[in-house]
Amino acid sequence: MDARTSVDLFTRFQQRLSSAGGESHLVAHLAEAAAIIAAHPALGAGEIVVPPNFGQHQRWGAILPLLSGKGITLRESGSPASVADAPAGLSGAELAIAETGSVLLAENTLEARVVSMLTLAHFILVGEDRLVPMLDDAAGMLQQFSRAGSHQRHYMSFVTGPSRTADIERTLTIGVQGPKTLCVILVAEEEEEKP
Repeated sequence: MDARTSVDLFTRFQQRLSSAGGESHLVAHLAEAAAIIAAHPALGAGEIVVPPNFGQHQRWGAILPLLSGKGITLRESGSPASVADAPAGLSGAELAIAETGSVLLAENTLEARVVSMLTLAHFILVGEDRLVPMLDDAAGMLQQFSRAGSHQRHYMSFVTGPSRTADIERTLTIGVQGPKTLCVILVAEEEEEKP
């Protein structure tokens, strides 16, 4: 994908996510993503919850030492009760969809799933190369993750903006059944190029 197409897709993604109450950033490297997370008002407590074994995540594990270096305490998620109302959580997404401003989360454990559901602010990393134009573009990945085998995922969801409901006296309420804040960071490259 050329640079102009990438920027156009991100602009579309950003507009859709913003209209749903979320925020998004496009950065060149993980170090920039770490700086955005560390400076975010949701990190006032200086702690972020991460899924188990996130440090071994092939694509995103390298952000953990960057966050630690900025004074952020990292806590691995456990039971839902241990994660409920934690100030912030960090996950990786499989896709970002420009048409809807959504991201596809796909996990295999409840401990990883609760990070996206029970923290007050949710930060999501996704590769810029995983930004697709249309929801239809997610079909192949959904089929792959649904098939039994090594790529199968047990918990999948599309997330667009912070949690919201209008079930309570028909008044729109943010964050009743999930995060009050959603911040998606698209990363062009995982690591800084070495000189």
